Amino acid sequence: MSKLAGEDVARLDAPSGVSGTIPERRTGSSVLAHGSHKTDALNSGGRPGLQACIVVLVISGVIAALYARILRDLAWQWWDDPNYTHGFLVPLFSAFLVWRRRKQLAALPVRGSWIGLPVLLAGVGALLLGDLAAENFLMRSSLIVVLAGLVLFHLGQDHFRVLAFPLLFLFFMVPLPATLFYAMAFPLQRLAARNAAWTLDMLGVPVLLDGNIIHLTKQSLGVAEACSGIRSLISLFSVAVAWAALTLPGVWSMAVFVVAVIPITILANAGRVVITGLIGQWFGVDYAQGFFHTFSSWLVFVFAFVCLLATHALIRLVQSRWRSRKL
Repeated sequence: MSKLAGEDVARLDAPSGVSGTIPERRTGSSVLAHGSHKTDALNSGGRPGLQACIVVLVISGVIAALYARILRDLAWQWWDDPNYTHGFLVPLFSAFLVWRRRKQLAALPVRGSWIGLPVLLAGVGALLLGDLAAENFLMRSSLIVVLAGLVLFHLGQDHFRVLAFPLLFLFFMVPLPATLFYAMAFPLQRLAARNAAWTLDMLGVPVLLDGNIIHLTKQSLGVAEACSGIRSLISLFSVAVAWAALTLPGVWSMAVFVVAVIPITILANAGRVVITGLIGQWFGVDYAQGFFHTFSSWLVFVFAFVCLLATHALIRLVQSRWRSRKL
């Protein structure tokens, strides 16, 4: 009997020719345990998304608390100051750039970097310093630095490379410091007055230039800050950067297109002063003021935009011919 029992045990332990081993019977407890493990895995898989949402909400709340008053004053300046009415469109364009790169961002691994910590601290320090010194430019710009630090710290350098241009473009929504603004406006006033006086003299119109004032026989034209062209320069510069980022490949082509804004703006603004002087000289001072003076500012912007369109077409033509020669 013991021999037979031993043979039966050996048969049970022997490998099967079909499946290699005899499968064990699954009891109800093992099935329940398996189900519990599966449920735990599902629960643990949902936690990172919930934690990410909580982190985003907390960070958004802190930023809103710190920058609510600053952003409110910034929006009011966009509304009141005609030099920065384009500020409303800048955050929308940056958001559009991020949306266009959403697939590229989703494919990148999340690897937070400690480099973001000093960047974040620098942004907070700029906010405190700007608040103490009552410097709006420093306080408003600190928001962009803080956002860059948060991207680096939580997402990593790969995400920052993709988001660098949308973040940098946000600087166009921040008005320049008053000292820098007037330092740029005054030379542009002098340049517009000299160019207009030279052009009027070439056209045979008697002219006398006294600083920023152009004296004609029937009127005197004062090239004020609004006529310096800095308003068109700031707006067109932001338009050119956005345009180049969307349509022009290569750093050099983008740089040429953006730099072309400077001579185009100077030429367009000098033409505005010349046309105003000619109308006042031929038809009287009343025709040179009022509606025409307001309409001419829009006309200058349209003329500059057409010149930018021609510059863009010329750059694309040169690029296509350069590629055809290489082939």
